[in-house]
Amino acid sequence: MGVEVREIATIKTDPIVSAFQDVLEPTDETLKARGGGKGIELYDEIRRDPHAFSVLQKRKLEVCSREWNVFEAGKRLIDKKAALLVSTQLKSINFDMLTRGLMGAVLKGYAVAEVMWANIDGVWTVIAVKVRRQGRFRFTVDGELRLLTKDTTYEGIPVPDRKFIVHRHSIDDDDDDPYGIGVGSVLYWPAWFKRQVLANWLRATERFASPTVDMSYQGEFDETKQKQALAAARSLGVDGAIAHPDNVVVQLLEAKAGGGGDVLEAMSRYLDELMSEAVLGETLSTNSGERGARSLGEIHNQVRIAIAKADADLISYTLKKTLVQWIVELNMPGAQVPDVWRDFAEAEDIDKRSERDKRISDMGYEPKDTKYLDDTYGGEWVKKTTATPAGTDPNAAAPTDAPGATAGETSALDKLFADRQAPAGDDPDSLADQLEVMAATDVDKMIEAIRAEVDAAVSYDDLSARLLRLGSEIGVDDLGMLMEQASIAAELSGRASVIDEGGARGD
Repeated sequence: MGVEVREIATIKTDPIVSAFQDVLEPTDETLKARGGGKGIELYDEIRRDPHAFSVLQKRKLEVCSREWNVFEAGKRLIDKKAALLVSTQLKSINFDMLTRGLMGAVLKGYAVAEVMWANIDGVWTVIAVKVRRQGRFRFTVDGELRLLTKDTTYEGIPVPDRKFIVHRHSIDDDDDDPYGIGVGSVLYWPAWFKRQVLANWLRATERFASPTVDMSYQGEFDETKQKQALAAARSLGVDGAIAHPDNVVVQLLEAKAGGGGDVLEAMSRYLDELMSEAVLGETLSTNSGERGARSLGEIHNQVRIAIAKADADLISYTLKKTLVQWIVELNMPGAQVPDVWRDFAEAEDIDKRSERDKRISDMGYEPKDTKYLDDTYGGEWVKKTTATPAGTDPNAAAPTDAPGATAGETSALDKLFADRQAPAGDDPDSLADQLEVMAATDVDKMIEAIRAEVDAAVSYDDLSARLLRLGSEIGVDDLGMLMEQASIAAELSGRASVIDEGGARGD
């Protein structure tokens, strides 16, 4: 028993699809009703609305702002070389700009880009990809792209292979219409109604911004007196004026709430929300509203990102089946076609990670791989070690016969040694490191004091006076004692080194 392999439900057999000869017409109902001679260019009117333009830009930029990468499709050397070649060529053509151009399909249903090739040192290289205006193209009943020219303004001419990229977007989620159906079909009506609302709002504002002048004159109707009265009103700079006999009753009916401005404003905001929902799937990123709670805002943001990720995946698939595949076929036949994907992974909260790591550390565990801290938190980390200065016993009690010390007290030097942890060792480098560690606190205090005076000074003379006063106030006794001890330790170390060398020589 066989299986039918032919395509049966083709566009050619669709009774609702109109075609002139081999050229198809779009099935978009909005274009049919309102397009007229504009065709797909009708949707350019939508972008003139500031809010519609804003939400469309957000949808594009959410995709383009994500980092992208090329992933090899196999483990063979040729597959890895193909991925590297594709990555190099995409970086050279401003890949984000190409992505932004192809995102035009979201509004109009399809987008077309022309690939410019050059053979450089035997390698077919993409030197540019230019996005073209959609209205310059038509599709045949077989789905083939045709380019309109001055000589063929309806049927167009066939295009060569590996030359034009076509990306489609359809809100109907079917493959029947090669033109696709963009969100412009949905956005057109809210944008159109909003223009009418704004026009009425401006007229109402103009009408009710200033009162109407009511002028009356005695007697019956007199055209001459009426004209004179109206001329007098207009001389006051008022266009809205009426003149009538005093026995004629005239009532001026004023619109409540400033000429219906509140109603028109509410309607305008409602139409903005409709456009936000149609493009982004949410409203809080463009309309504040009264229910803009943080939790609800996070949910709305997740919806917007999910839509952007879907857009990025669709464009990645289009590029894999066109531009990426062409680069591989022309230069590395037999290699698997790599994937191009954008990264939509959200950045990890480092504060939460550090809190978790601290809890695990308190339980008695530490990272198995020493590179964990570097990879997670950045920078270069080493494990802290607790060391005591050379020649001291950490378990020994504090001496009570030190100069200037009494029972139960420690000298400033002892305190310095107790508060600081320096690397042990008696070689010159180690001694220098010890001195740097133990002197760091006092040096930092001095620097902070100087910095505070510099920030507070209002002139060079004021700064000089402040620094002179600071020099007499800063206590350097502890630091001086530390330097003295360091000098003695260095001298003793040098003598010991000379003695050791003499003993080694047999002197």
